[in-house]
Amino acid sequence: MSSNRVMLITGATSGIGRALANHYYKKNYKLILTGNSEEKIEKLNKKFKKNTLVIQANLTKTNDIKNIINLSIDKFKKIDVLIANAGLYEPDKIISGNPERWDRVINVNVTSVFKLVNLILPYMKKNKFGDIAITSSISGHQAIHWEPIYSASKHAIQSFAHGLRTQVSKYNIRVISIAPGMVMTELWKLDPKKNKKYIDKMISQGCALDVKDVVSCFDFALSRGRGVNIRDLVVLPTNQKL
Repeated sequence: MSSNRVMLITGATSGIGRALANHYYKKNYKLILTGNSEEKIEKLNKKFKKNTLVIQANLTKTNDIKNIINLSIDKFKKIDVLIANAGLYEPDKIISGNPERWDRVINVNVTSVFKLVNLILPYMKKNKFGDIAITSSISGHQAIHWEPIYSASKHAIQSFAHGLRTQVSKYNIRVISIAPGMVMTELWKLDPKKNKKYIDKMISQGCALDVKDVVSCFDFALSRGRGVNIRDLVVLPTNQKL
């Protein structure tokens, strides 16, 4: 059954998005993978050959978002699953922060999701089937003082997911939010190869999640029967205090 499913994953060039791409490629999904880095997009193109569309896109640009949807529909005729995973992290002090960087965080973490969903929903509604899964964060469930802008963006996306779910459930469209705690990825400026020992140590001590843990949460939520919508799934490392 999964081989007929078409899945769009944003932020697929690193971290959780790359792990999701690897996982669902092995499950024979037809994939649309997006990312902003030209170099990383090239790596995806070389790795994912079969039934995959790789698109370089800047999610702060509306035309790039429209292009993602247009190219996807042209190739696959539908989008069954959206995993809105792309995100920016910006720890900042409000008194000395850069408002232009805040705009970029909100545009990627929140506004781009609004726009993607707006463009995808007509196709899901027409097919009377769809799953919209969003990578949120524990920061969307409680305010964290050292990252108020990032935390605000994740609170916004949580509220959006909750409201959207009630609007689209009648069309057999589910809206899922996966909210991980600390995950050792490039979002935290960590290189999976160069920082492997440190990452492995943090995971083994229950201070951070492996990306595989987060992928398994998406897989659990998406594989439930159509009568079940996992609205919020929060997953934390054992020793994370927040």
